[in-house]
Amino acid sequence: MLFQLPIFLLFFMSVLLTIRLVRDLWWQKIILLLCSLFFYSFWNVHYIYVLGFYVFLGVFACRLLANHPKFIMVLVLVGLIPLVFFKYTNFLLVSLGFDVTFDIGLPLGISFITFTLISMMIDFSRMPKKSKFTVLDISLYISFFPHLIAGPILRSRELIPQLSKISVSWQNIVYNLPLFSVGMMKKVLIADQIGTYVHPVFLHPEGYGSHSLLLAACGFAVQIYCDFSAYSDMAIATAGMLGIRFPENFHSPYLAHSLTETWKRWHMTLSFWLRDYIFIPLVRRFRDSLPYMPILITMLASGLWHGANWTFVLWGGLQGVIMMLEKYTGYDRFVDTHKYIKPVGVLLNFIVWLLLLILFRSSSIEMAISYYQSLFSFHIEPMTSKELTIWGLIFITLALHAFDHADLIRNRMMKIPFTLSVPVMMVVIIGCSMVAAQRPESFYYFDF
Repeated sequence: MLFQLPIFLLFFMSVLLTIRLVRDLWWQKIILLLCSLFFYSFWNVHYIYVLGFYVFLGVFACRLLANHPKFIMVLVLVGLIPLVFFKYTNFLLVSLGFDVTFDIGLPLGISFITFTLISMMIDFSRMPKKSKFTVLDISLYISFFPHLIAGPILRSRELIPQLSKISVSWQNIVYNLPLFSVGMMKKVLIADQIGTYVHPVFLHPEGYGSHSLLLAACGFAVQIYCDFSAYSDMAIATAGMLGIRFPENFHSPYLAHSLTETWKRWHMTLSFWLRDYIFIPLVRRFRDSLPYMPILITMLASGLWHGANWTFVLWGGLQGVIMMLEKYTGYDRFVDTHKYIKPVGVLLNFIVWLLLLILFRSSSIEMAISYYQSLFSFHIEPMTSKELTIWGLIFITLALHAFDHADLIRNRMMKIPFTLSVPVMMVVIIGCSMVAAQRPESFYYFDF
């Protein structure tokens, strides 16, 4: 069930109305849990057992870890089994030289659900005084539909305490409606429109000139940002309307002056997850011997998390090498402290990010090499009207990039009388939903 489609709007309006009418907290949680299970199974009911497995494991883990925290590594490994099986089986077989693959589908959001569960188990095992997580709270934490498919990646200490404060009010709806409408526009009017141009170019880069390839690379950078940040905006807004506050997931990443800073602004909940559960433990291990190795290993893990393909591994590894150099030379701090050099750093960083995204988007390393070769052939073709439109969408997005923050959007819109803002936003949401219904496009990060 895609956030931008009319069916989701009807579904979510029904959820809001039901939660508003049912005042008992226990029943509100039960309703949200059932709605979350319906939301997940609506896409593919055959994988509902995967979600059920994670819920069962979460409940079992909290019971076991309450008295035996030493079992945490075993539980984490068990939690990784579905992810490894569904996402990496064929990749591992091919990489090891086996001439066999299996027709294994990828359950939606399996990477996000796995990381959500693992963070809860690790945090719970570290608690000096174990909290009393109920079966219902754990189930709802794992399956809560706004973040179920593509994040933000939550922490149990953030979400579970809020489950006792579920509420649907006019204030919550009005406050979060602007963020949902902005997410709708970014997804339907920008990301999806640019995606129609980007996709065929990346399929056959050798058939296009340098200008078209540059436009497709810039277009994909804007597409993937608008697509993923749109989902995050709508997830934050839907949870907010239910009285639950989600963390922000993006903070104008294309204004970063280094890759190190980019990952403090891009998919922030994943970055912080990798920092807390991979990078920091590695720092403790390699502090004296190989102090920069944790950066490389963490970024390799980030690349592999994004997909079972050597392009993602290489993409993560190259970022790790660059970030190691930034750390070793002090580049990140140098650029940050010189305000006249910082704009140049932002431009250079965007170019590096752009070139790396070509590898990220390509289906194979060979295809990426073909793209780079054609891009730097400097064969220029006349610009078409469609390409001019795509450039316009890119420039508009980047020009407004500094203002694209969840709290900023909501607080600015709250200054407008709701009698004016609410009707306009409803027209925007319904209009975008009607446009999306003509050609439904899934969110790009659903594949991860």
